[in-house]
Amino acid sequence: MRLGIIGLPQSGKSTVFRAAAGNSASNEEKTGAFRRAVVKVPDERLSVLQKIFSSPKITPAQVEYLDLAFDLREREGRHQDLDRLLNELKPAAALLLVVRNFELAGLPPEPQKELDTLHEEMILSDLAIVERRIERLEKEVKKGKQPKEGELEALYRAKALLEEGRPLREDQDLRNNPLLRGYAFLSIKPLLVVINSGEEEEIPELKLPPATEAVAIRGRLEADLVELPPEEARIFREEYGLREPALPLLIRKSFEILDLICFFTGGEKETRAWPIPRGTTAQKAAGTIHSDMERGFIRAEVIGYDELVELGSYQAAQKAGKVRLEGKDYLVQDGDVIIFRFSV
Repeated sequence: MRLGIIGLPQSGKSTVFRAAAGNSASNEEKTGAFRRAVVKVPDERLSVLQKIFSSPKITPAQVEYLDLAFDLREREGRHQDLDRLLNELKPAAALLLVVRNFELAGLPPEPQKELDTLHEEMILSDLAIVERRIERLEKEVKKGKQPKEGELEALYRAKALLEEGRPLREDQDLRNNPLLRGYAFLSIKPLLVVINSGEEEEIPELKLPPATEAVAIRGRLEADLVELPPEEARIFREEYGLREPALPLLIRKSFEILDLICFFTGGEKETRAWPIPRGTTAQKAAGTIHSDMERGFIRAEVIGYDELVELGSYQAAQKAGKVRLEGKDYLVQDGDVIIFRFSV
């Protein structure tokens, strides 16, 4: 799962990146205007399941953070950079939009203004893409070449929405339209506003765009705390009244806006977490492990995490008749522990 971090210059988004990635980041990469880090998603359930299955290792879900050093407002003469940014963001599942809520060189924080400015720029960026594509398709139609069925209609609908200053994520049909998945639309992605506050600032109540959530963190403080040993960091967090570290907080909120859940697999080789959208069927969930499992799906052997922990072992759960046999249309639940049976 890739999450793109965007924000105005000096909003502290690189500090948020450090706080989010922290010491758990691996494979950090810096390439020009882009910085990436792969972060393991903390989940206490994994270590419990590892003991139950006697697995030699655990494999958590992973999140890739992408820190983008680009100002969306600077368009003239930088089309190549903008195109590259949009290309990098295309596979991003969601965007984290950072706004400054701390004093900077005597300048007071204006988080609402920053949010409104960036959101407007995302809409303008999408509108430019839509208009260029419509113009190209209309020329092709005049030459007798027909576009994909429904594509122009979807683009006209998107254009009308954007011209009203409304994000594409507001329209569920557009969000789910497969014809638009190849476009690098920014306003169609789920959006989490990160209020990057100083140590003393009050957390403001922002007027959020449609279908958007917000979370507040003390970015600079959190970035410093990730460098400390866990126990020292915990003491400092208690002193500052920070209930939850930035890393799990941002991941949890990202899972919420994407409506993701995790199921688990366990065995003699590893115990692993698999993130999937809520409402995924057992057969589709099997496909996240391997396409052969989805294609040759027979059944899923399922037990909930809490029930398995209560019984103490998978064998005990089988003897107690608590392991259910589910078909391909079963909707996987958060915390399900699953063994897939398949044949290819």
